[in-house]
Amino acid sequence: MNFEPAHFADPQSRLSAFEPTLADRVLHDQVLASLRSGKLDEQGVIDAFAVSSFPQHVVRVVLILYAGAQPRILVSRATRVEAPAGACFLEVFKRLLAHPRRAKMDGASMRLQLDLVLEPPRAVNFFAMGMSQTGDRHFEIGVDGLLIQGADGKLHIFPPGDGYVRSVMSMAQLRDYLTRVYGQDYLKACRFQCFRSASFISSAEGWHALYRGHPVVGPLTRQKIEHALELAVGHIRLTQQQDGKFLYYYDAALDSRRDHEHPGRDVVKNPYYNILRHGGGALTCLFHEKLSHLGNTWPNITRAIDYLLVQARQLDYQGQTGAYIYSEKKAKLGGTGIALYLLAQYQKVSGDAQYRQWADQMACHLVNQITASGEFIYYNIYLDKPVSEAENPSHFSFFYPGEAVCGLATYLHLVAPEQREPIFAKLRAALHFLLVERPLVRASEYSVLPSDGWLMMGIMELWDFETMRDPMYSDFVFSDARKMINHMYKVTDAPYPDYAGGFYYNFGDYPYADGARCEGLLGAYELAVKMNDTATAQELWAAIGLAAWALLHLVNTEDSIYFAPKPALALGGIRFKHTRQWFRIDTIQHVASFFAKLLPYWDANQARTPPQAMASLGKPQHAAV
Repeated sequence: MNFEPAHFADPQSRLSAFEPTLADRVLHDQVLASLRSGKLDEQGVIDAFAVSSFPQHVVRVVLILYAGAQPRILVSRATRVEAPAGACFLEVFKRLLAHPRRAKMDGASMRLQLDLVLEPPRAVNFFAMGMSQTGDRHFEIGVDGLLIQGADGKLHIFPPGDGYVRSVMSMAQLRDYLTRVYGQDYLKACRFQCFRSASFISSAEGWHALYRGHPVVGPLTRQKIEHALELAVGHIRLTQQQDGKFLYYYDAALDSRRDHEHPGRDVVKNPYYNILRHGGGALTCLFHEKLSHLGNTWPNITRAIDYLLVQARQLDYQGQTGAYIYSEKKAKLGGTGIALYLLAQYQKVSGDAQYRQWADQMACHLVNQITASGEFIYYNIYLDKPVSEAENPSHFSFFYPGEAVCGLATYLHLVAPEQREPIFAKLRAALHFLLVERPLVRASEYSVLPSDGWLMMGIMELWDFETMRDPMYSDFVFSDARKMINHMYKVTDAPYPDYAGGFYYNFGDYPYADGARCEGLLGAYELAVKMNDTATAQELWAAIGLAAWALLHLVNTEDSIYFAPKPALALGGIRFKHTRQWFRIDTIQHVASFFAKLLPYWDANQARTPPQAMASLGKPQHAAV
């Protein structure tokens, strides 16, 4: 299927424009100076607001003051009838300035959020609303806010952006959060109103528009992708331990390392650590090094590899030594596959063969994990028990074979041509199973949205060898890429502007801005380049650009961590979802590696891509409603 350029053009074309003016900067500087000093020029604030580009007729003003780990201050007031917005803003700002905790807040870290409610709120049945509901019952996390009127007369406010700030992604999570704060009985007696707002956050450069709590991404540019990559690598370098392990998981909203998938694990005495994802952290640094040639991440890479190899176990295959990665009482095919991919990429990029012996041994193990049917053994050890070929089907993994193929395909570049054929033969058998047999025998594991990016990348790597250029392989890669694009929100159909570039299983789903799938999509693009298939490459590039724009919404930049208790630790993290503040080493890996591998193609594609398809992505605008 071919896609019209309009599908990918300008993902913020439906957003109302916000171009900060000099008057906006004057207002910004005045209010920040007042917050730090406690002194206020009332007429100066009113005059500055009156000539600013902010809406001059609003129904409510909300101000929220953040200062690192200190509890935030929220103040709000509805506008009096016919009163100018500036007068209401001044009233609310005076209340904020007089708040007893304001003087105790760290002035250097202060960030001020301004929400302007432009339309009267509407009464809603909070307990009947939801993300999957339609019409008046639909509640869009991050876009809709709540006024909560208690039976005690108190008004509580959950601003739209608090979906982002409070790490809330679903209606169930919102109800759980409000129940923890107020109690179930209290909420049942409340009256609820729903509202939307134009939202802004202060920064060193002045006001930034927010949408769904996150600073508006604006145009997709090389500089923004490079900055996101630098931040991610900076975070990895900052948080890597001396033994080579990475910060596995972090919740920036709660300043917590408690993994939501393993909530019972003690984060100090018994933290969960996934060795596959450890390899991904090192790959991020390696791809960054390949791009930048700065040399500053080699110590991080080698520390990570050294930690990985401590987990290696050797075994004998009829006189040949093989090696696999063992961790958490398991030896996963994917763990060894990614480890081999890392070691092979390390030697290719650095020219350093110090780990070659381990690469040879891991390749030996992976080849011997391919059965006569072509199916891989998914775990050779599971909970400290060897897994037989008869037991293998009960330990099925959809992703591990692709990781193993990718590792072996990259390793083949290190092998002398006359020694490659035995591995080629095994890979042909494995690929026949994966592309022909698996869709039949494991049909229930497939969904409408493909997810095997590792296998796509592995086939792309194998295309360097003429004997592995089978049309069935390339057809699979391009078919999965097009299926991904078919299930990507386009500018022309996205329910909300920031959905554009995200994937979905069923139209209307919350968007999956997914770095792992994007790596597979980029692998398809690189395969098209290798095949000199210019038409397919250009078709894919437009979608890759929109996907990259979507991924920027997950990156914790200096301006997106205004709420974080520990901004230095949150900076550079790349989150799971638009309004989820969790991130993990692999969520960083997939997005940052995608960016690092995308950038070498940027300039050539910008020169040939129609402006409406790519260059206009994300004009500097913001959404008011």
